[in-house]
Amino acid sequence: MALASLEMTRKMKRKDPEAYQRLVKRLFCNELDDDFEESDFIYEPDSSRKDSTGCLTGMKRVKSQETLEIAESRVSALYQVIEYLGLGRNVTEEGIFRKSGSLKKQQDLMERIDKGEEISFENGDFTTHECASVLKTFLGNLSEPLVTNSCYLAHLQVALHADKHAQDDQATVVEKQIFCTQLLLELIPEEYFKLLKDLLFLLHGVSQREDQNKMSSSNLGMMFSTHILCPKSMSPEELLSKVGLFTKAATFLIENPSILFTLPEKLLGEVHSCRKRLAKRRSQEDQGMERLVTNTFFNLNLDMFNNKGRRIASS
Repeated sequence: MALASLEMTRKMKRKDPEAYQRLVKRLFCNELDDDFEESDFIYEPDSSRKDSTGCLTGMKRVKSQETLEIAESRVSALYQVIEYLGLGRNVTEEGIFRKSGSLKKQQDLMERIDKGEEISFENGDFTTHECASVLKTFLGNLSEPLVTNSCYLAHLQVALHADKHAQDDQATVVEKQIFCTQLLLELIPEEYFKLLKDLLFLLHGVSQREDQNKMSSSNLGMMFSTHILCPKSMSPEELLSKVGLFTKAATFLIENPSILFTLPEKLLGEVHSCRKRLAKRRSQEDQGMERLVTNTFFNLNLDMFNNKGRRIASS
């Protein structure tokens, strides 16, 4: 049953994405009661702010990165950087995401990523810190955060909900927080979903070695919150006023990637029920059509019989 529901859910997401997203949004809003409405998923930018590039503010961007979009070739090259950073000797590097290294080498690596080139790290051309800085720059140059503009407010609402219920049973609060976040991750486009997943597993691995690299999950949450959650058009003033909430939301993502990227049973059940209702409705429509065709055929035959009778009578 669970396997069938999982396959049914994947099929619905692939073949009827609009209906799937409506279902996911409805479940999310119901879970938060009156705290969030479906209309809140619509993002309307207020003002512009400069991209956050972390320690690379002095780096010159290549032209094609001024409005950087996720392309398969770029992402394939970036995954090489993420995979390299995930190696044991790198995740234990002290201050892995704090130090920068050579700006010239970072520029060279960024250009190679932009071109989608195959990159070898074994020859020592790029240090761990240079790779980590380039990863942050790439994320900072994307046109929107990894959770997307339309979902960022929902993630903040989940974090705010947890704060509001800090005195309640924490197991229940965390369970709801996990479920809501699982739903929100299902709303992310595939290319952002995969990149966010790989990034969060990398950051989780880094945080697990805090005693060596001095990077806790909250440190990483603060550092990456703008790349993961914050719309690029948000003003510096608004960003500053919400930095604590952004950090909490990002930290929660970093601490729980293993469970957050699984499909909740409640969603599987809802999809199963939805498909059953749809199949039943289609069956009823098919039966109605059959009756209509049968009645039409019967009426035509009856008309033909009556017309023939009239012709005989008149002769």
